[in-house]
Amino acid sequence: MTTEQSRQALHLLPMPVALIGARDGDKHNITTVAWINQCSWTPLQVMVSIAPQRYIHDMIAKSREFMVTIMGEGEEETVFFCGTKSGRGVDKVKELDISTRPGEVIAVPRIKDALANLECKLVQSLVSGDHTIFIGEVVAADYCKDRRPLVLRQGELTTL
Repeated sequence: MTTEQSRQALHLLPMPVALIGARDGDKHNITTVAWINQCSWTPLQVMVSIAPQRYIHDMIAKSREFMVTIMGEGEEETVFFCGTKSGRGVDKVKELDISTRPGEVIAVPRIKDALANLECKLVQSLVSGDHTIFIGEVVAADYCKDRRPLVLRQGELTTL
Protein backbone atom coordinates (compact mmCIF):
# COMPACT_ATOMS: atom_id res chain seq x y z
CA MET A 1 0.00 0.00 0.00
CA THR A 2 1.42 3.42 -0.96
CA THR A 3 1.50 6.45 1.32
CA GLU A 4 -1.30 8.02 -0.72
CA GLN A 5 -3.44 4.89 -0.37
CA SER A 6 -2.81 4.93 3.38
CA ARG A 7 -3.90 8.56 3.58
CA GLN A 8 -7.04 7.85 1.59
CA ALA A 9 -7.85 4.90 3.83
CA LEU A 10 -7.49 7.11 6.93
CA HIS A 11 -9.90 9.64 5.38
CA LEU A 12 -12.62 6.99 5.80
CA LEU A 13 -12.43 7.38 9.59
CA PRO A 14 -15.10 9.80 10.84
CA MET A 15 -13.44 12.40 13.08
CA PRO A 16 -15.22 14.67 15.57
CA VAL A 17 -14.94 18.37 14.81
CA ALA A 18 -14.19 20.77 17.64
CA LEU A 19 -12.84 24.22 18.30
CA ILE A 20 -9.87 24.38 20.62
CA GLY A 21 -9.58 27.58 22.61
CA ALA A 22 -6.61 28.95 24.50
CA ARG A 23 -5.69 32.19 26.16
CA ASP A 24 -2.45 34.10 26.54
CA GLY A 25 -3.05 37.21 28.65
CA ASP A 26 -5.88 39.12 27.01
CA LYS A 27 -5.51 37.21 23.71
CA HIS A 28 -8.21 34.53 23.19
CA ASN A 29 -7.69 32.28 20.17
CA ILE A 30 -9.73 29.42 18.73
CA THR A 31 -8.88 26.94 16.00
CA THR A 32 -10.64 24.01 14.35
CA VAL A 33 -9.40 20.47 14.96
CA ALA A 34 -10.52 17.01 13.94
CA TRP A 35 -7.77 14.97 15.59
CA ILE A 36 -9.36 14.76 19.02
CA ASN A 37 -10.62 11.95 21.23
CA GLN A 38 -11.35 10.84 24.77
CA CYS A 39 -8.39 8.94 26.21
CA SER A 40 -9.40 8.13 29.82
CA TRP A 41 -12.49 7.74 32.02
CA THR A 42 -10.74 8.02 35.38
CA PRO A 43 -9.66 10.72 35.43
CA LEU A 44 -11.76 12.02 32.54
CA GLN A 45 -9.27 13.10 29.86
CA VAL A 46 -9.25 14.12 26.22
CA MET A 47 -6.40 14.41 23.76
CA VAL A 48 -5.94 16.77 20.84
CA SER A 49 -3.23 16.68 18.21
CA ILE A 50 -1.91 20.06 17.02
CA ALA A 51 0.94 20.95 14.67
CA PRO A 52 3.69 23.02 16.35
CA GLN A 53 3.45 25.77 13.73
CA ARG A 54 -0.17 26.47 14.66
CA TYR A 55 -0.51 29.67 16.70
CA ILE A 56 -2.58 27.96 19.40
CA HIS A 57 0.10 25.30 19.99
CA ASP A 58 2.35 27.60 22.02
CA MET A 59 -0.62 29.20 23.77
CA ILE A 60 -1.62 25.79 25.16
CA ALA A 61 1.96 24.88 26.07
CA LYS A 62 2.41 28.20 27.92
CA SER A 63 -0.97 28.44 29.69
CA ARG A 64 -1.28 24.69 30.37
CA GLU A 65 -5.03 24.75 29.75
CA PHE A 66 -7.44 24.65 26.82
CA MET A 67 -11.14 24.59 25.98
CA VAL A 68 -12.67 21.94 23.74
CA THR A 69 -15.87 23.16 22.12
CA ILE A 70 -17.76 20.42 20.30
CA MET A 71 -19.40 21.82 17.21
CA GLY A 72 -22.85 20.90 15.95
CA GLU A 73 -24.87 21.02 12.77
CA GLY A 74 -25.37 24.55 11.48
CA GLU A 75 -21.89 25.66 12.60
CA GLU A 76 -20.06 24.66 9.43
CA GLU A 77 -19.12 28.23 8.46
CA THR A 78 -17.56 28.90 11.86
CA VAL A 79 -15.63 25.63 11.68
CA PHE A 80 -14.32 26.46 8.20
CA PHE A 81 -13.34 30.03 9.10
CA CYS A 82 -11.53 29.03 12.30
CA GLY A 83 -9.69 26.25 10.49
CA THR A 84 -8.48 28.40 7.60
CA LYS A 85 -7.47 31.64 9.38
CA SER A 86 -4.55 32.07 11.75
CA GLY A 87 -5.01 33.68 15.12
CA ARG A 88 -1.70 35.46 14.53
CA GLY A 89 -3.42 37.88 12.17
CA VAL A 90 -7.15 37.56 12.87
CA ASP A 91 -9.15 37.83 16.07
CA LYS A 92 -11.55 35.04 15.11
CA VAL A 93 -13.86 35.52 18.08
CA LYS A 94 -14.32 39.21 17.24
CA GLU A 95 -14.45 38.69 13.47
CA LEU A 96 -17.24 36.08 13.79
CA ASP A 97 -18.95 37.92 16.67
CA ILE A 98 -18.87 34.73 18.76
CA SER A 99 -20.57 35.08 22.13
CA THR A 100 -18.54 33.76 25.04
CA ARG A 101 -18.83 33.47 28.77
CA PRO A 102 -16.12 32.87 31.37
CA GLY A 103 -14.88 29.37 32.04
CA GLU A 104 -15.80 27.96 35.44
CA VAL A 105 -12.32 26.67 36.30
CA ILE A 106 -9.90 27.80 33.59
CA ALA A 107 -9.18 31.25 32.11
CA VAL A 108 -10.28 30.26 28.60
CA PRO A 109 -13.82 31.43 27.78
CA ARG A 110 -16.61 29.03 26.86
CA ILE A 111 -18.52 29.53 23.63
CA LYS A 112 -22.18 30.27 24.34
CA ASP A 113 -24.79 28.03 22.74
CA ALA A 114 -22.17 25.43 21.72
CA LEU A 115 -23.07 21.77 21.63
CA ALA A 116 -20.55 21.24 24.46
CA ASN A 117 -17.64 22.95 26.18
CA LEU A 118 -14.98 20.95 28.01
CA GLU A 119 -12.57 22.87 30.22
CA CYS A 120 -9.23 21.08 30.28
CA LYS A 121 -6.10 21.37 32.39
CA LEU A 122 -3.02 20.12 30.54
CA VAL A 123 -1.59 17.01 32.18
CA GLN A 124 0.79 15.79 29.49
CA SER A 125 2.12 16.62 26.07
CA LEU A 126 3.83 14.22 23.71
CA VAL A 127 5.51 14.86 20.39
CA SER A 128 4.25 12.33 17.88
CA GLY A 129 5.64 12.68 14.36
CA ASP A 130 4.84 16.16 13.08
CA HIS A 131 2.26 16.98 15.79
CA THR A 132 2.07 17.44 19.56
CA ILE A 133 -0.56 15.48 21.44
CA PHE A 134 -1.94 17.54 24.31
CA ILE A 135 -3.75 15.52 26.98
CA GLY A 136 -6.07 17.47 29.21
CA GLU A 137 -8.09 16.52 32.26
CA VAL A 138 -11.69 17.70 31.95
CA VAL A 139 -12.26 19.86 35.03
CA ALA A 140 -15.66 21.37 34.06
CA ALA A 141 -18.15 21.02 31.22
CA ASP A 142 -21.53 21.94 29.82
CA TYR A 143 -23.57 20.46 26.99
CA CYS A 144 -26.92 20.49 25.23
CA LYS A 145 -28.63 17.79 23.19
CA ASP A 146 -30.52 19.89 20.67
CA ARG A 147 -28.22 19.30 17.67
CA ARG A 148 -26.09 16.56 16.19
CA PRO A 149 -22.28 16.84 16.35
CA LEU A 150 -20.24 17.64 13.26
CA VAL A 151 -17.75 15.10 11.98
CA LEU A 152 -15.18 15.20 9.22
CA ARG A 153 -15.32 12.21 6.86
CA GLN A 154 -13.56 11.93 3.51
CA GLY A 155 -12.70 15.62 3.71
CA GLU A 156 -16.29 16.77 4.15
CA LEU A 157 -18.22 18.06 7.14
CA THR A 158 -21.30 16.03 7.99
CA THR A 159 -23.29 14.94 11.05
CA LEU A 160 -23.84 11.57 12.63
